[in-house]
Amino acid sequence: MPHQSEVFPKTFPDEDEGGRRLTFVEHGSDAAAAARIGARIYVADDGGPIRTIMGDAHRHYTGEEHSAKTGLSNPYEGGTEHALIVDSELRPSVLDYRTQGARLRYPYGGGRAEWIIDHLRHVRGPGGDHVEAIECKPDVSYLADPEERAKLEAAFRVAAAIGWRPRVMYERQIRGGGERQINFGHIYAHQTATVPGDRLDAFEELVLRTPDTTFRELREALDPDRRRGTAMAHALICRGRVDVDLDLHLHGKLRVRLLPEPAFTSLIRF
Repeated sequence: MPHQSEVFPKTFPDEDEGGRRLTFVEHGSDAAAAARIGARIYVADDGGPIRTIMGDAHRHYTGEEHSAKTGLSNPYEGGTEHALIVDSELRPSVLDYRTQGARLRYPYGGGRAEWIIDHLRHVRGPGGDHVEAIECKPDVSYLADPEERAKLEAAFRVAAAIGWRPRVMYERQIRGGGERQINFGHIYAHQTATVPGDRLDAFEELVLRTPDTTFRELREALDPDRRRGTAMAHALICRGRVDVDLDLHLHGKLRVRLLPEPAFTSLIRF
């Protein structure tokens, strides 16, 4: 288990809504000493996962995936968590993400409960950037357990008070239909494909000249060899530089949008 630090969400009145909002104060700080602590968030000092996948007590298959987009190694437990790693890697709206990145300890039933957030991601949307705090479930069967549902609802209220967007995501929802699953496999297989410097320069020129293009034009601009050009294009999708409809067959005439390097300060690196 990595060494952990505490980041406390502090409560304070929200005069506009008559409820309570939460803000962060760091453990050991003067602000923390003066605050009334509403909940605690534990994060690893090294920026990695809050827990490992080592041991033989897991109920699902486990593993670890490197992210070309974030530079992090992401542990997962089960097919739903793994599928969401691929989803976050391929979607340019996801600027940053981490798995098993934080433990939320919060008041519940006269005591305390904990939620280890399966997937935390910084998303850029039409209304601006926001954080999604995600619980992964294989299917809706968890709803049959009232106690688990009540604990998760309490955790979600705390996350929402911080300003995050908590949600449950199911495996079928993440994987989508057949075309998306095929795209996930083909594109993610080239996640670590090398894009030489001169080819990346050619891509940057293409971004400035014609950001709306076809997949074939992108592929050929990267390399006249079909296989190498496709691998580089897939790698750039994984890096968040190419926006493509993942629910459509990725053929040569499919329209894609080339994106500049995103400028942002991560909302999930504490």
